[in-house]
Amino acid sequence: IEYLPPYSPNYNPIKQTFSIIKAHLHHSSLGLFAPKRLYYEMYCACDCIGLEMT
Repeated sequence: IEYLPPYSPNYNPIKQTFSIIKAHLHHSSLGLFAPKRLYYEMYCACDCIGLEMT
């Protein structure tokens, strides 16, 4: 059994990833009511995630 600390951001990179995606969507919020535009912005937001995050 390997015990881990109760909370460490290094072991939970999904919060950082969602933060990057949410910040990108918030920054480009104009015209997000069109489904194709939302899909494109989600694609661009996921492209902003660097290799160090994965």
